[in-house]
Amino acid sequence: NGAGSSSSSSSTLEMKKGKANVSPQMRQQYKRAQEMEGYRQQMMESQMSGPDGFPVFNLFVRTELKNMWYPCGSFKGDEKSAALCQNYVDDGLLSSISKNQLDAGVGGSLARDEARLEETIIRGYPQLRKDKGKLEYGYKLSFPGLSKEQEKVHVVEVKEQKGFFDGIKSAFGGN
Repeated sequence: NGAGSSSSSSSTLEMKKGKANVSPQMRQQYKRAQEMEGYRQQMMESQMSGPDGFPVFNLFVRTELKNMWYPCGSFKGDEKSAALCQNYVDDGLLSSISKNQLDAGVGGSLARDEARLEETIIRGYPQLRKDKGKLEYGYKLSFPGLSKEQEKVHVVEVKEQKGFFDGIKSAFGGN
């Protein structure tokens, strides 16, 4: 057993003051790994609802084959979406209405920037280029109190949101 203890003392690391103990050839790679870890932390934090209580909508995209969702960003909700999420979580009478409004809100947000969003997605996932214009979008809600069913990716229809009066106008042939 005396041999085992002597080998463990030789494997102690000596830290240089202020710098990581990394060989010059590995410094760039080490720095890149540290940066990536920082980005990973930011990404994890951006996908969770924060202490302000606002929901986070994590966006996903998939092809017509429907075999795999690709993450494509996230955005934070506001007071209105937080109230809708709370109704959805409470699963009361207004739950399905709130869910429909959340879906319409996400769909409307996507519709405003769909062309630019699609370009960004295809740059990130070149394998989706052949499906350009036929991509299906979904979102996963991050909000405290959601059930497992509510945490699944929800498919969303990308279409411009119209107000109540816009709907009436178009029903009477107005634009």
